[in-house]
Parts: sequence; C-alpha cells; structure tokens
Amino acid sequence: MNILRPRVTLLLGVAGCLYWAMGCASYVPLTSERVDRVPAGHYQVIVSENPSGGQRYNALLFEAETASVILDAPAVQRRSDATPDDYQGAMLAGFVVYEIRGTAGTVQAYLMVPQRAHVRVWEQPGKRGGLTVAVSDFSSVPESGSGGGGGGM
Repeated sequence: MNILRPRVTLLLGVAGCLYWAMGCASYVPLTSERVDRVPAGHYQVIVSENPSGGQRYNALLFEAETASVILDAPAVQRRSDATPDDYQGAMLAGFVVYEIRGTAGTVQAYLMVPQRAHVRVWEQPGKRGGLTVAVSDFSSVPESGSGGGGGGM
C-alpha cells in the first residue's frame, strides 16, 4: 500500500503539470510593431473613450475587414465603417500607431494609443475573435492643456 501512494502522487503531479501547461499554451503572446500611420482605407473602429475629459480617447483600434479583434480597455464602443482621417485629432494629440499581426503574420488591425500606454497582444485559440489587445496604464499619459507653474523663487 505504501508503495502505491508515491506513484499515485507522482502521476497526479505530472497530470496537474500537463493540465497547467496546456492552459498556458492556449495564450500565445504576440508582438506588435510600431508604424508611422494607419494606412488609408475603411475599417471597423473600436474606441476606448477617456471619461476624464483631458483627452478624448484612450485607444482606437482599426480592425481589418476580415479580422475580429477584442480590445481589452475601459469604455469600449464599436463604431461603424470609418477611415483613419476621421480620427486625425488623436494623432495630433501625440498618439502612436501599432500594427497588430496574427500568428500567421497577416495584419489584423492597427492600434492608436498614447505614447506611454502599455500594449499587450495575445491569441486565444478557439475564442471568438482570436486576438485580444490589452491597453493599460493611461494614468502615466500627460494631460493636454496649459502648462503648470514651475516653482517660484
């Protein structure tokens, strides 16, 4: 009886490790590359609006025609067919553009975010959308407006 206990424990431990590894493998992290601009064209746009009012948007995701990408950010709304020119104000506010590619290497979307925002992209096989784009840390983005006072003497 004592001989079986270590073997059963070992088998349960190996099974648990395999189950954990399979769960981690279902999230495939991807890299996003910074580009100069969103190419001209028509896109489905997913918008994360900024409720603080300092700047109008937290993030803008321009989804390619055949793609289905999930934007994981606060206050997300799906907008209808739009062009990058419709959102040029965000570019003027210091936003940068990232090209979002799937595991096959095809462009799925373009993401416009403030320069200091953190962007993570991963794929969840079998999940609706496939690609998830998470944008966070908007608090480190400086507000636009008049400059603050320096220290006085």
